[in-house]
Amino acid sequence: MPNRVATLLKKQKGKCTHCGLFFRENDVMEVDHKIPKSKGGKDLYNNFQLLHRHCHDIKTTNDGSPGTKSGCNSAKPKPTRKLEKVSEKWVMRYA
Repeated sequence: MPNRVATLLKKQKGKCTHCGLFFRENDVMEVDHKIPKSKGGKDLYNNFQLLHRHCHDIKTTNDGSPGTKSGCNSAKPKPTRKLEKVSEKWVMRYA
């Protein structure tokens, strides 16, 4: 699992900050800028949050961000990543 995802998962106590539900093993998680880069947000940990993919799509639509830098609103779909437990370790894999 990438360090940034693991840090955010621990900081958020396993919950999505948008819907408040716990992340489950097969959920697709994405790192989001709380303040979008298009609105002056920075690439700093205090501006990152971990969201379910569908929550990220909703948040991006509602915050007025074009979402084009990360591909949020692009026509080309992003690769699906899943969190899986392998040998007692959590691993982020592309589906």
